[in-house]
Order: sequence, then C-alpha cells, then structure tokens
Amino acid sequence: MSKYQKNLVSVIIPSYKRAEKLKRAIESVLNQTYLEIELLVVNDNEKDDEFSIKLREIISLFTDCRLKLIEQEKHINGAVARNVGIKHSKGEYVAFLDDDNYWERNKIERQVAVLSKLDHSWGGVSSKKKYFNNDKFIRISLPYKSGKIYEEILLRRIEVGTSTLLLRHEALDKTGYFDETLNRHQELQLLTYFTYRYKLKLVNEFLHNADISDGQNRPNVERFKQVKKDFFNSVKPIIDTLPIRRQRRMYIMHNFELGYALLKNKQYREGIKKCLSVLWSPFTLYYAIYRSLERIIGTKLKGILLK
Repeated sequence: MSKYQKNLVSVIIPSYKRAEKLKRAIESVLNQTYLEIELLVVNDNEKDDEFSIKLREIISLFTDCRLKLIEQEKHINGAVARNVGIKHSKGEYVAFLDDDNYWERNKIERQVAVLSKLDHSWGGVSSKKKYFNNDKFIRISLPYKSGKIYEEILLRRIEVGTSTLLLRHEALDKTGYFDETLNRHQELQLLTYFTYRYKLKLVNEFLHNADISDGQNRPNVERFKQVKKDFFNSVKPIIDTLPIRRQRRMYIMHNFELGYALLKNKQYREGIKKCLSVLWSPFTLYYAIYRSLERIIGTKLKGILLK
C-alpha cells in the first residue's frame, strides 16, 4: 500500500530572488482545472533578506489552504530547495514549477489523465512548452519520442524541462532526488537517473510556458566548464553503461555547448576550437546542426500557433 495520498499532486515551487514573478506562478497552479493539489513554495532566499520579506508578502495575498510556505535557514541552491519540497510532499504525484514560469490551466488534469492509465514501467509524463521573453513569444519546443530517453538526455538531443514533468512519487523515491552538490544541470542529472530506470511519456501538447527573460541562471564560461565536469561525475554510473562511441559523442556535444557559450562571450579562438570538435563525429555534427535548426524551426512555427 502506498504511503502517499492517492490522486494528490504535490507541486513544488522553489523561489530565489524572483518574488515579482512568483504570484503568476502560484496563480497558474491554484487555478488548475485539476483540484487535488498541494502547492509547496520553498523559500530559497536568505532567511530574512529583502527577497524573503517580499516573498512572504506575496504568499500572504493567498487564502487557499492548498498553499504552504516552507522556510529554509539559508540559501544553498535550487537542488536543495527542490529536495526539501519533495521531502515535505504527500502526493501520489510530484510536479515542479520554476517561480518565473507558469502553466496552462489544464496542465495537471491532462497529465494525470495520461499517467494514471499507464502501467508502472512509465514513471512519469512531460509536455511541450512555449518560450517567452517577458510577454514576447520566442519559440516552441519540438516533440520527442517517449520511453527510456536517458541517452537522448545525455547527448543533449532533446529538451525536457523540470517544469514540464509530472512524476510518480514512488518512482522518484527509487531513482533518487536532485544532486545537491550541483549548482546547474540538476534537472539533467535527475532525468538521467529517472529515465534510465523508468519510461517517460510525452503528452504532445503545449502545457508549460517558460519565461527566459531572467539571466540569473546563466553562468560565466569558467563556471560553465566546472558545471560540465561536476555533471559528468554525478551521472558517471549511467555514462559508463553507454558504448564508448556514444560516450564520445556525448562529450563532444557538451563541448559544442561550451564552445557556443565561449563564442557568445567573445572568446572566439577557444570557442571555435570547442565547436569544431563535432567534426570528429559526423553523427554528432548532425545532431549539433539539428539542435540549432530546432531552435530556428521552433521560432518559425510560433506563427502557426498564433493563427
């Protein structure tokens, strides 16, 4: 018998220095057409700084008993905050939402309807998403094949955002939570382990809206290099299960990402060198071009969505 409350969806919103957008995120959860929800907002700011004060002011605007505020003693990182939320959650299902993002009203209803009909080899579901810069529609994510998609995640072939997910709580307990030593790529780490053991089903609808206007999570290049090293160490047990050729492709693709960051930072010599590493693997070159075209196609397709 499950220790979690049947049909209840626990939604976790960690909030760090973005109180001005938190209200929109909270409203998008409390206004869901699916009503069996508990919403856990985790204060990821320093205990009594200006951001904590503002966050509490926003929480005080809501009287819905499904909303709970979880306080932390100090800020560490988003992985810690999300794990705190998971440990406090009581639902059969767990979902995450970034504090500057928001959902369509039927997001949870659609995902529960799909996941509840699948056997337990399917650990969760995701959705497609739209990208915005404040209120300006930028592009869309493209669909991908459902299943055990850990290789596609490691090789950076698909976009699966944390805020698109609805996971079975018991499956999440078995595969492990976010690696608290990571300052970035925590979502890739969690999804790598999760989809190595369980299948993930894509609900082929646009249910999540991602606001990319805030650059607080964009690291400088030197930190980004360390981010990659830390991520590889965290998921090494899964990387080691891949054939050597696929491991090589994975490292090349992450090098390409790093090269792109270097070029944006005007470090052209090193950036070009990193980007050209894809030439060693024609298959990886194909996917590097594909990912670039995917963004262009996603931008072009936005016009179709708006008609």
